[in-house]
Amino acid sequence: MALPSRNTAGTRSVLGMVRDPRLLWQGLRGGDPAAAEQDLRDLRQGLPLHAVASVRRGRGFRQGVLVMHLAAPQRLTWRAWRPFRSYADPVPISGPVELLGVREPSSFRERQLGDVRIVTFRSGPQTFEMAVVTLDAAVVTAALTEAGTWTPPS
Repeated sequence: MALPSRNTAGTRSVLGMVRDPRLLWQGLRGGDPAAAEQDLRDLRQGLPLHAVASVRRGRGFRQGVLVMHLAAPQRLTWRAWRPFRSYADPVPISGPVELLGVREPSSFRERQLGDVRIVTFRSGPQTFEMAVVTLDAAVVTAALTEAGTWTPPS
């Protein structure tokens, strides 16, 4: 089942690369910074976006997507990836959200995820670690910090 949002600059899918082979080349070159800046503008306009985001679960990570739609009643949700099926039910990231830090991978398991940044945040009483593609780190951190105070542009 397709998500009702579009991919961020660092999020790639096989189907997307078949439709537009330039995405593969851009991914090999580290992505398109102009597209990442456009993602930030779109997020602040209230358009729905989703980024690949793996959440730490014990010693490993669970693959999924972070859906960011600041104009929706539930502004941030995470959905687990399930092979050969649709995404799992959305898990809301309820406010207030406090961004605790963004860092480079430090362990062997984290480095196995590729070119990612580890975003640590607190949502209510829980603390989460989420691995996001480096190119998408700015839009994800903006969504986490602005979700509670966002107002529609005039």
